[in-house]
Amino acid sequence: GGSSRCQPTGGASEAGLLLLVLPGNSGREPVLRRLVAETGPVAVLVPSKLATSSAWARPLTAAWLEFGQPEDSGFTAWSSAAWAVVSSFIATDGRRLQGCTTWDEWGIEICAFLCDASRLNLPYTPLATVQQVRNKVCFREACAKAAVPAPRFAGIQNEAELRTTLRELPWTFPLILKPAKGAGSYYCRRVESPEELLAVFPELDECLRQEGKTPEEDAAAGWSLEEFFAGAEVDVDGWAKDGQVEWMLVSDNRPCLGVSCCETGGIYPSQLPAPLLRRLEELTRKVIAAMPGVHSTFHFEALVNLETEAVMPVELNLRTGGAECPCSVEAVTGIFLPLAAVDLAVGRAPRPPQPAKAVVVATTNEYWGSAGTVAACEGTQELFTDPDLIGAAFFGKKDAPYVPGKGSVSCLCWVAAGGIDAEKAEQNLQRCISKCKLEVRSQE
Repeated sequence: GGSSRCQPTGGASEAGLLLLVLPGNSGREPVLRRLVAETGPVAVLVPSKLATSSAWARPLTAAWLEFGQPEDSGFTAWSSAAWAVVSSFIATDGRRLQGCTTWDEWGIEICAFLCDASRLNLPYTPLATVQQVRNKVCFREACAKAAVPAPRFAGIQNEAELRTTLRELPWTFPLILKPAKGAGSYYCRRVESPEELLAVFPELDECLRQEGKTPEEDAAAGWSLEEFFAGAEVDVDGWAKDGQVEWMLVSDNRPCLGVSCCETGGIYPSQLPAPLLRRLEELTRKVIAAMPGVHSTFHFEALVNLETEAVMPVELNLRTGGAECPCSVEAVTGIFLPLAAVDLAVGRAPRPPQPAKAVVVATTNEYWGSAGTVAACEGTQELFTDPDLIGAAFFGKKDAPYVPGKGSVSCLCWVAAGGIDAEKAEQNLQRCISKCKLEVRSQE
């Protein structure tokens, strides 16, 4: 991969480099620019097969570390190839790696492997914990063991196991079927009956294993099947240091879109009554405590039944939330979670919050109802100059095919707007949406 250097920026250059694992697609560019400006030079670690989609990051980095794709696609081979490149860089470059972090779901395990005491010896969540949390079946097992609420659940590898599980356990429908290891609501499905589950499973299983949207080793983990818990969904974004939650913010999710569970935006901070917020914060602490040694930002999804006040974990991501999450959290709290992740990674106390920009932020994820071709997907000049716009990102590429119901892949854009209260934030959001150009031409 070679190394592309640029002038060190920011004040932290003497202290060494931050290693960023998997910079992701170009939507992350503003975040990386900000990290370099506010924390100092960054080295990027990327597998060769993602080098093209990550090429936008190259001019911003102080070192570009690229590792070839081993024949064996398993984690052991991947992580060993990554470590070979990193250890060679350390031996020849002379600059110290002072921290290692990622904002990408697929980078968390490599980060944990590299930060282990036998390698970089840097602060991060232990690999065993990362692997436990990333597998939704293992996560449920750990919750149940720690007396944290869990629905009825099971791990499924194939159709034969699915039929056996349906026969042997007294399931109450609807059920949620999702990949045991995954992110972005890919291949998630809500099903209302055993017949529907058996009808949709073969195609979903084939897509998971053949489409290549998730690494082979993640696809090989199979499926998690669990009972649906009725409640309002929330996100809890924050960070834990050495296994203890230090800071968190609860926000409300809008209802998911249809059977595919696509996320549709939300309200920051949560507008739920204070007693329910306390229950959700307590649940978050219990879940983090059940996963040994969490040391990173996190994005935790949970449910609360507004009648019974019962709470239920959904899943835990040991990284900063994606899409509109970082800019929305920052707008209402003055805390930018990607910077908090860097501070944790280098063993610094997280920086004090900046002034908030809004009291409440309302967000949306926009989709189209039918398949077709993207005719327009962009923000207008009026949108980007709107005084209440907090942020927006557009993903649909003109003339590209559009397929609904594919999780975050189907999201055309996200938009976030602020206000002095939830009602005003919602009004401002609707005005901002009206300033977007979105169109999918249906296939005749």
